[in-house]
Amino acid sequence: MAIPLIDALFRKNQSPEANTSSPGYENTETAEQVANSGNWKQYGFQQSKNHNANPIALDVELHKLLEQYKKTIDTGAQEQEQLKSPLRGRIATLEIDIQKTTGQTERIRQHKIPALEQKIGEIKSEISDIRKNPEHYTEKPGKLGVVLMGIILALLTVYLWIFYTSASYSAFFREFKADDINVANSIFDPGAITHAWERGAPALVLVVTMPFIFLGLGVLMHKFIEEKHWSKWIKLSMVIIVTFFFDFIIAYEIVKKIYDLQALNSLEDQPPYQISMAFADINFWLIIFAGFVTYLIWGLLFEKFMTDTRKRDHAGEQIRVRQSEIDEIQKEIKRLETEADTLDQTIHQSARDRAQTEADLSGVFFKPREVEYVVFHFMSGWMQFIEGGLMVTPANKDSLRQQTRDIVMNFLAGIKPKPVEQHA
Repeated sequence: MAIPLIDALFRKNQSPEANTSSPGYENTETAEQVANSGNWKQYGFQQSKNHNANPIALDVELHKLLEQYKKTIDTGAQEQEQLKSPLRGRIATLEIDIQKTTGQTERIRQHKIPALEQKIGEIKSEISDIRKNPEHYTEKPGKLGVVLMGIILALLTVYLWIFYTSASYSAFFREFKADDINVANSIFDPGAITHAWERGAPALVLVVTMPFIFLGLGVLMHKFIEEKHWSKWIKLSMVIIVTFFFDFIIAYEIVKKIYDLQALNSLEDQPPYQISMAFADINFWLIIFAGFVTYLIWGLLFEKFMTDTRKRDHAGEQIRVRQSEIDEIQKEIKRLETEADTLDQTIHQSARDRAQTEADLSGVFFKPREVEYVVFHFMSGWMQFIEGGLMVTPANKDSLRQQTRDIVMNFLAGIKPKPVEQHA
């Protein structure tokens, strides 16, 4: 029976009038006797009459009705087994999941993590052996190569110092003359520091410290390259972009001053210098390559020099390499422990679901539509008494109809989501 049909029972004048003179409605059969006879309608009329159609009593009677109905179907073992079959299947699936997840946890905690811990112990033994016998670890770069790199690095440092002191002074403070149109004369000014001193402390500080900005960025390149995380490439890219931006400003200011000087000495009108014009100016790119590219070479050479210098201390370098391996293994152990904890939570939840499902199996299962059928007939009898046997005003009868409907609908909604357990 569909709920809309049950809902129709509560509409005014929809229920058939009760034949209150019928002997069948005057008997005093118990609920069990009525259930065995299947006459739920008669039982509904009888209980409605006994309680004077009280809505509070109806809620109690509906639950009694459900329990009595479950007794009638509890003996149908084959049908009960069919209804419980999906839950048994779910229990079997949960048990397989628990076994599988437990196996994964055991492999992590009993095999993978101990193997990694053993590896750490072996590496620590190697470190101890290196400290005792450093002469057995002789891998190191040639001394001549390191010396040559050191000399080249020192010369490039001197070059960058001269370039950036001169270029920064020319870009920000120098007033160009007619013979400064040549790019080399515009960039390199042997008297840059002296001229900056004459202009005051702020100019001197800027010119003197400008090379340290680029040298510092070069050292950062080395530090970022040493990192193991992939984010080092983002940091490295940012350093290079910032350096290029600095060089761009210096180069643009210099070529703009050259252009303005040429425009001043020209007999023809020249348009104002624009950034787009700089990209087509060979002098602009010459300054960029003289500074920025040299800086990149210096940074990469500094990285190689520092790496080979560490290798000269061959025992210390071997220890650092192995300590780095230990750090990576410890990170993997933490990751595995986190994974095992997550799997434990999954096992716990699956075990709870299995316990709840096993508890559900102890209940009596039924099909909600069959309960609706029983409730429909019971309420047919209940409403027959209200419509034909209850002596109240029409307004009171309408209110009673609405209260009764709400109780029945709430009751049906409560039994739909899952089977109702049979309680002792």
